[in-house]
Amino acid sequence: MRRITCSIQFVSIIIAALLLTLCLVSGFSSAQQGGIGVDNDGPSYIDIALVETDTLNYVNVEVRDLNGWNDIFSINVTITGNQNEIISQICYMQYPKLGSTTVAAIKWNQTVGDYLVESLCSWVPIPVAPWNPDNAVMEIGLRVSFALQKFSGQNVNILAMDKGQLTCEYNGPFSAEYTPAPTFDSVAVPIGLSAIVAVLTAVFVVYRRFNNNKLARAVEASHAASGED
Repeated sequence: MRRITCSIQFVSIIIAALLLTLCLVSGFSSAQQGGIGVDNDGPSYIDIALVETDTLNYVNVEVRDLNGWNDIFSINVTITGNQNEIISQICYMQYPKLGSTTVAAIKWNQTVGDYLVESLCSWVPIPVAPWNPDNAVMEIGLRVSFALQKFSGQNVNILAMDKGQLTCEYNGPFSAEYTPAPTFDSVAVPIGLSAIVAVLTAVFVVYRRFNNNKLARAVEASHAASGED
């Protein structure tokens, strides 16, 4: 009877570990699909570049969101001078309000300054290969290019916000000669690591329980051989 009970417990643990693994893998896979609502996943920058021509300055921003490029609500660019005064403040908006469900006409707003050349601004969804088992390529990235008439500025602040009001922010010199240090987004990595840790923990529990059951059976057999109760 004890052997049957141990076997049932062992099988139950194996089944529980398998179910846990399936749930984690399923959740992780779903998190990579754009537009499905990944909780607590905010935007993150892929690349930021300041390009200077003879007559224009371009602020090029590439941002990604696991919920899809269309989860980005706005990208705000603020350029300040030597005294931290705001020289130019512009905004790219994909929705008229946070509650909107479809991308409306793209809006380029300018609240400070008169440097924005809207006819030369552009935006485009871009495919990104996130960190996942299949390294699937999906349009979860967005490239936005702000075209500005040339002027002198000291610093630039770029703030991207998604429809869940989660944000990512960049601060740096307003200079085409400055290249931001590369950053590697690790949003999806903890999800994968947590799945691995959970699976390894489940396997360890199964292994430990199995060894304990073997020891119990050995003690039981020893008692039976010696005629003990």
